[in-house]
Amino acid sequence: MNKQSYKELLAEEFSKNSSLQNEINRLQILLGKYMDNARQLTKMVYDNSNNMELGKKIRNMVREDNE
Repeated sequence: MNKQSYKELLAEEFSKNSSLQNEINRLQILLGKYMDNARQLTKMVYDNSNNMELGKKIRNMVREDNE
């Protein structure tokens, strides 16, 4: 393997590594968001013994996320 091919191969690997790191960061942000939603839902379930009130709060939460 000559020096130029080695440099090209190394540059490709750095590029792949950078892309994968960006994807990891994006997924970590999503994970944090979903973990926060799970905590909110758990709190709502314990705080609202009435199924109708709980359903209304969950529907409102889902609507806010979709907007």
